[in-house]
Amino acid sequence: MPIYEYEPVDRDCFMCPNRIEVIQDIGAEPYKFCPYCGLDVKKVVSRATFKVGNEPTADKAAKKGFTTYKRAEKGVWEKAAGEGPDIITGTKEDLEAVEAEKAAKPKILDLNDVE
Repeated sequence: MPIYEYEPVDRDCFMCPNRIEVIQDIGAEPYKFCPYCGLDVKKVVSRATFKVGNEPTADKAAKKGFTTYKRAEKGVWEKAAGEGPDIITGTKEDLEAVEAEKAAKPKILDLNDVE
């Protein structure tokens, strides 16, 4: 059964949390009153969670029009499935730029240093 969220209509409630979660059947009528304090409530849109039922694979991605690559060695990727070039190779400059970015010291922001 799904969990629905409700919150008070146009006010805060001091008797219960302002947003309540209720487990309800999908076909059940939405609550009009808070089950804790009895004040008017409205159903609100809440976060949803989805779980993919099966593992994605390179072949499934190719059927959907995607090309999947796997790393063969540093700077070289080979096609696993789909359309596109068989091999992608990074240039020397690209590899150096990536290494320089990895080696760069992170910026430290001092919030106490106010100018």
